Amino acid sequence: MFFVVTGNGQNGVVAITCDSAAAALEKARQLDTDGITDILITDADGLQHVPAEFDRLYVAQLP
Repeated sequence: MFFVVTGNGQNGVVAITCDSAAAALEKARQLDTDGITDILITDADGLQHVPAEFDRLYVAQLP
């Protein structure tokens, strides 16, 4: 499964592909720290989630 993390930076849209839910959440947090805004994580079904919701739905449930 893959995930795409997107946001808006000073130079335009940022989009990064990650191959795990944990990596996507980590990248979203890093982008937030770097000042990127409007961060969304898109799952393989095309559904978009804000990082907190994504964490609750995907990452927090991992063993």
